[in-house]
Amino acid sequence: MLGEASCYSWDDRRQLTIRVAAVFHGHEGPWLVLGYRAGWRAVEVLEPRSVFEMSCVVRAPLSTPFTCAADGIQVAAGCTLGKLNIKLEPVRSPEEIEYVFTCRGRTLHLKLKPWVWSRIKEISSESGLTEASRWCMRQELHTMFEELLEP
Repeated sequence: MLGEASCYSWDDRRQLTIRVAAVFHGHEGPWLVLGYRAGWRAVEVLEPRSVFEMSCVVRAPLSTPFTCAADGIQVAAGCTLGKLNIKLEPVRSPEEIEYVFTCRGRTLHLKLKPWVWSRIKEISSESGLTEASRWCMRQELHTMFEELLEP
């Protein structure tokens, strides 16, 4: 009903697939996939009890395609512009890309390994965005990100 606030449980939120993220974003690109996967990792590790508990700082060059990850994070982690619990923080180069999630005093850093962005660029130029996206989905998360959890 209009005017009533509700909070979806994380079980309900898990119904938001990468396909939903692609519809939200406009297409399924590799940076959307990276953000989506990073967002789900943050949910797994930090275990927020509601969509209001977690926040994210996206540290990336403030240009596409790098900022596309923010849309994947919004769908997967529930950190949204409307709730003001996601922020973009500029960095100079793709080698500095990092997604920082905070929930109940704990912080998860997911830093993109430097070789990943150049591999995405290579696959995209040789085989297209769809293949680059599929590559990002196939990779083990630990091969693409350095993970650090601060208690």
